[in-house]
Amino acid sequence: MRDKASEALTAYVVPAWWLLFPSFLALTCRLAIERACAEPYDLLPALTSKPAWAWTFAAVYVLAHVWLVSAYLLTVASSQSLLPRIRDWQAMWGSQLFKVWLMFLAFAIEYAPVPMWRLIGAALHCPR
Repeated sequence: MRDKASEALTAYVVPAWWLLFPSFLALTCRLAIERACAEPYDLLPALTSKPAWAWTFAAVYVLAHVWLVSAYLLTVASSQSLLPRIRDWQAMWGSQLFKVWLMFLAFAIEYAPVPMWRLIGAALHCPR
């Protein structure tokens, strides 16, 4: 069912996960801590004030989004449906599906609402 283009793209997308996911997860967890225990809209001020770090964080952040969109588009191309079912994801990714789910989890951490993080910070008695 998968065509040559999908297989070729998968050959690049799957290995790229090993470079992107650990750094993206670390970044999203650190940003979540900042949102919970510090200023929720001035994230990592000590690091992002240095251009080299700011560009590195921005690159990781954007490339993780590109990775997830690529995973979705590969699955759409494979399933011929804009809303692939879970079995379509399983057919496309096979044993590598956990990588997609872990990336979704990292995005869920990143896009969780700020008030939720503030409540978690208050419950943990974070100093402000």
